[in-house]
Amino acid sequence: MAKSSSSAEEAVAAAGGSIDQIREILFGSAQRQIDTRLAQSDKALKKAATEAEDRLSDVKNDLVERLGTLDSSLETQIGDVLDKLEKAQADIEQKLQAAQKEISDNLTALEKQLRQDLADQAQDQRRRLKEVQDDLDSAVARLEDEKTGNQDLGNYLMEIGLRLRGDQGLDAIQASISANMGGDGEPKA
Repeated sequence: MAKSSSSAEEAVAAAGGSIDQIREILFGSAQRQIDTRLAQSDKALKKAATEAEDRLSDVKNDLVERLGTLDSSLETQIGDVLDKLEKAQADIEQKLQAAQKEISDNLTALEKQLRQDLADQAQDQRRRLKEVQDDLDSAVARLEDEKTGNQDLGNYLMEIGLRLRGDQGLDAIQASISANMGGDGEPKA
């Protein structure tokens, strides 16, 4: 076929036509079809690119909108959580202060009660000490009253000595002692 095309070209050239005319005759319709197809493909490609760009822009806008919504939603939720935390912290601080006040009040009441108990015990101990002192003073006074004086003891010892000797003058000594004591066993003052 190469010989036939080259011979056709030679024939056209000999006939005074140009190679471009020959090409037009041989490939013109195919070239126009290819150019038309390329133009249509280029147009379709541009249209597809535009549509893809539009879709991408729509998706981008949608994502931006969704991100904005999510961002504001997150900000709202974070704000709510922070508010709840602040309220919880304030509540805990209030409860802590109430507990501290209650403990302080209880300690104050216990201190007052302890002081009162100590004062009562001290007063009771003083009363008991006074009773013991009074009992001791009373016992000492009784002992003073009931004790045998030196003179009485001497008289008793003399009487015992005389009785042991068997002295008859014992009756006289007893009478003498009785006279000295006043007859009731109490020494005369």
